[in-house]
Parts: sequence; C-alpha cells; structure tokens
Amino acid sequence: MNEFKIGDSIFHKSNSTIKWIIEKIDDNEAYCSTVIKDTLEQKKEVFSLTSIEKCGEHKVYIGKTTRNNHY
Repeated sequence: MNEFKIGDSIFHKSNSTIKWIIEKIDDNEAYCSTVIKDTLEQKKEVFSLTSIEKCGEHKVYIGKTTRNNHY
C-alpha cells in the first residue's frame, strides 16, 4: 500500500487524467483539490485511500551508443 502524505500529487484510479493534491488525510480518506485549467476553478473531493494512486514521475533513461567507424 502506498504511503500518502499531505502535498502528494495523486490521481483517482477511475480517471487518471486529473491530477489532485492531497490537503488532508483523515482515517482512510484523502481530502484533495485540483484546479480546472479552462476556468481556473478550484475543485475539492474526498477519496478513499484505496481508490487513489500517486502520480508517477516520468523517468527518461538515456543510454550511450558507441559508434564503430571500423569497417
């Protein structure tokens, strides 16, 4: 199970396109908020901790390729 803390970026498992920020954790519930980009309106929602996941940081791996100019 993920360890959530205040300030974590999360998404609800049913809709991973909306990023929420945890403002408060009480019992098994996370009180979250987000801002709608189009209207800049703030929305608040309460989710159970089992229905949310932390937003993963996208990692980019850069590998070194060697050029072999010998024929």
